Amino acid sequence: MSGITKYLAVQDTISDYVGKVVSWITLVLILVLLYEVAMRYWFNSPTAWGHELSTMLFGALGVFAGSYTLRDQAHVRSEVIYMFFPPRMKAVCDVIVYVLSLFAFLVFFKMSFDFAYESWKMGEISSKSTWQPVLYPIKSAIPVALAFLILQNVAELVRSVLKLFNVEFDDPRELEPDTDR
Repeated sequence: MSGITKYLAVQDTISDYVGKVVSWITLVLILVLLYEVAMRYWFNSPTAWGHELSTMLFGALGVFAGSYTLRDQAHVRSEVIYMFFPPRMKAVCDVIVYVLSLFAFLVFFKMSFDFAYESWKMGEISSKSTWQPVLYPIKSAIPVALAFLILQNVAELVRSVLKLFNVEFDDPRELEPDTDR
């Protein structure tokens, strides 16, 4: 196995692991919402924390799912035209998209890091409900999730550059059995 194949396999494994671990947030989110609905409509006693916690869980799920979704090539793209391109033209389009995305993700990472840092520095709490949870842990999830997305974006950029220049490599993603993940 070449160094590039090992790198791609490790990066894909990281994104896969993050996606699978974070998918459990969905179950927690459903349980929180079920509890909130039951308390609100059956017992006429809504919680002070249900809505805000569900918003935080959904936000974490959304940002952490990015690297997993990119790893599986499941983000929306205009396939109407793309599917008719030859492999080399697809690689050109992919390189352009991944380079532009990398710059955007790096800017977002810097902004989100500063956002989380300021939240930690001031010990920020929420003023949206009487529960008043601390916000810095959920705000810290944003740059962490962006770091995973940047790493997967780099792996996709490497794949695209190799395809663009017709470099032979074993793509670990293509060596996996075709199953519904």
